[in-house]
Amino acid sequence: MELLINSSEELRQLTGNYYANNDFSKVVGDIEQATEELTELVGEKVMEKAAGRDDAELLKKVQRPIAILATLRLYRKNDLSHEDDGRKFKVSTDGADKLPWEWQLDRDDAMHLEEYYRAVDALIRYLNKTNLQEWTESDTYLETQKLIIRSGRELNRYFPTEGSERLYLMLVPFIREVQTRTVSRAYGEKWPELLGEKGTETEAHYAASMAVALLAMSAALRRLPLRLFPMGVIQGYLAENGMKGSRIPSLDDVARTAAWMAGDGEHWLDEMKRARDGSAPDYQLLPENDRRNKYMRL
Repeated sequence: MELLINSSEELRQLTGNYYANNDFSKVVGDIEQATEELTELVGEKVMEKAAGRDDAELLKKVQRPIAILATLRLYRKNDLSHEDDGRKFKVSTDGADKLPWEWQLDRDDAMHLEEYYRAVDALIRYLNKTNLQEWTESDTYLETQKLIIRSGRELNRYFPTEGSERLYLMLVPFIREVQTRTVSRAYGEKWPELLGEKGTETEAHYAASMAVALLAMSAALRRLPLRLFPMGVIQGYLAENGMKGSRIPSLDDVARTAAWMAGDGEHWLDEMKRARDGSAPDYQLLPENDRRNKYMRL
């Protein structure tokens, strides 16, 4: 696929912080990689449509996340110079430049990643809003239409995700897994009717969607790198459960959060069954009770 960004000036216009006099050839490889990654998300036909340059708005929506991710990766590589005799860190001779602290670099990286995520969100919202044929015929979109939660906007009704469409697409495999292995089986043979429900949302549909959202998020937190999630999503859930939401979550916090989500998801599975049957589910509290066994396992 041809480059969708062809000059340093374009990069500066798209990012607002790239020097127009930089050597463009140094960032070409990063642009190509960022383009490939975005293609995996939205499909080749959408990217080919943008490359045709007959839809200026689509082109800009596609170019911006590519530009942000490509320049971020270039900045990371340029923190050190790579020369024949090894890697070096250069300082100006007049001492006018000050070296950034590592925490400043980390914060800048995180800020650029959040900006990239927002740019991807804007692109997917545009595709959903315009119902672009190249998008609605893509494998990614068609897969979402088989699910009870079909967009980031819908997911945000059941779990606060800052309306992130990128996060939703990242969760699609987990939503499909939870829906297939757990929620649809728990609901029973009338699941297709619930899945095709239209109009005013029923209590059963709401409870099923809550269960899917929470169980999918729990599974994703256990299996995916934390950096892929908007930090506000995790911090917000921690705050709701009585923990300080402003600090960066630790690995223990993430594990605890995933467990809380799984527990909440199980609760909503019960609510789904209650709404389906019109009564509380019947529990077998001691399924293997034996009067000769005086011990219990906690």
